[in-house]
Amino acid sequence: MLQRIQTIYLLAVVVLSGFIIFSPLAELINATDNLDYLVKIDGIFLVKATGNIIESRIWALASVTLVVPIIALITIFSYKNRVKQIRLSVINMLFMLCFYVFLVLYLWPACIQLHTDWHLKIAAVFPLINIILTYLAIGAIGKDEKLVKSLDRLR
Repeated sequence: MLQRIQTIYLLAVVVLSGFIIFSPLAELINATDNLDYLVKIDGIFLVKATGNIIESRIWALASVTLVVPIIALITIFSYKNRVKQIRLSVINMLFMLCFYVFLVLYLWPACIQLHTDWHLKIAAVFPLINIILTYLAIGAIGKDEKLVKSLDRLR
């Protein structure tokens, strides 16, 4: 299980998803009023001593972000069923694409409402890296499935 390269790829997806959970995704800057906001998965926060939540409607972004590492862990531990691993990985990639859709759906109205410009942080790139790692894991799982079928054919 752990000696397979797809397990390493999927563990990297879990680790990067953990970074997404605890890191800010974007920064909203209002240059006229000198206000800075941080966008995390649980809301938009005004950067002050109080750290007030401006908008806490980001439940869809939070739920998608929390589901990705869970599905990756389930994929790792279903190593006996490689077809199921491929299906779970494809579903996980769809969740990562949904992350970007929800991020844009929340950033766009927030920027208009708060009269700000947005700047993405490094954590916003992690789902893209996760998509690439999951794609590589799917390829490695497919190679394992092909190897097992070729060995069954030789018997």
